Amino acid sequence: MARIKVELNERSYDIMVGSGILSELGRILKGEGLSREVFVITDPLINDLHGDKLRAGLKGIKHEVLEVPRGERYKNLKVAAKLIDELVQHSAHRDSLIISFGGGVIGDLAGFVAATYMRGINYIQVPTTLLAQVDAAIGGKTGVNHPKGKNLIGSFYQPKLVYADIQCLSTLPARELRTGLAEVVKYGVIDDADFFKFLEANSHHLNTRAFEDQDTLRASLKVWQTIVAESAKIKAKIVAKDETESGLRMILNFGHTVGHAIETLTRYKAYNHGEAVAIGMVVAARLANRLRLLDNGSVDRLVGLLLKLGLPTEVEALPAAKIVNALGIDKKVRGGKVLFVLPESIGKVVIRDNVSPRALASVLREMGCK
Repeated sequence: MARIKVELNERSYDIMVGSGILSELGRILKGEGLSREVFVITDPLINDLHGDKLRAGLKGIKHEVLEVPRGERYKNLKVAAKLIDELVQHSAHRDSLIISFGGGVIGDLAGFVAATYMRGINYIQVPTTLLAQVDAAIGGKTGVNHPKGKNLIGSFYQPKLVYADIQCLSTLPARELRTGLAEVVKYGVIDDADFFKFLEANSHHLNTRAFEDQDTLRASLKVWQTIVAESAKIKAKIVAKDETESGLRMILNFGHTVGHAIETLTRYKAYNHGEAVAIGMVVAARLANRLRLLDNGSVDRLVGLLLKLGLPTEVEALPAAKIVNALGIDKKVRGGKVLFVLPESIGKVVIRDNVSPRALASVLREMGCK
């Protein structure tokens, strides 16, 4: 089992990554003094697929399971308020623990409830999707969506533990794996050229076909564990240096500036998060190329890897002007200017505020926008 520390002084915590470790969670909680009373927030599908293993691991610990509907559109204040009502009904107190058990939507929602109930109670992240294991569960971002934008309501509130079981990935549909891989590719571009090369070399392991028989399953799970652990190390390092996204941590938004706009404009239906981020990364790379920050070969490598992984590199049926306008209410606006994370090479990025709306619209039209 890999164990990675997120160094945040009194808010420090571990990320634990292993295979087949769900049933050991109760022992870990007892060791950390977090087992007095537990509330598991999850969705019906995750509860059906993995709930038995989690509950077996919580044997002897008083716990309740609170289900919420599945999907990004349920990550809102109304659902958060319903969960808080249930906590009140069960007399949850300051010593209670929330377990976020699911993907990024559950993690953001459960973390937001933990951050706001009684001004903050303990919670841990037990991410079951690749996207959550490598990104959403790490770093303490919690929140819910507003009709005008993604994650506009929320706070930074760190978990006590992130506990990732790689075997959960074997039940994911191919599209869900791909959406997490977009964030994995992001880490290679922003911080680690060798990791990017590893992804290029092992792209054949990164699909659901590799889960279909025992031989390829074992090899694939080993690659996946390396991917999750290395991604977690990169994010933990960045979060430790900039917890609240005032500087360095903003590089984690590579691909997200345009990606979030696409998600909002399509109401989270046409593209999932990773698909939108993949498009956003290509937009950023092409903008960097126009500004003579990034060479053609690096743009081609990024596009080539995303295509190998089955991720989109073009956007269709959206007006470029609408995407440009949607950036005005993004959280990455500073001093009236939209901040873009732009690659200078594979493994190094810079933050720029001098991308003109005209240049952005031009790149978007080259990529299929109207």
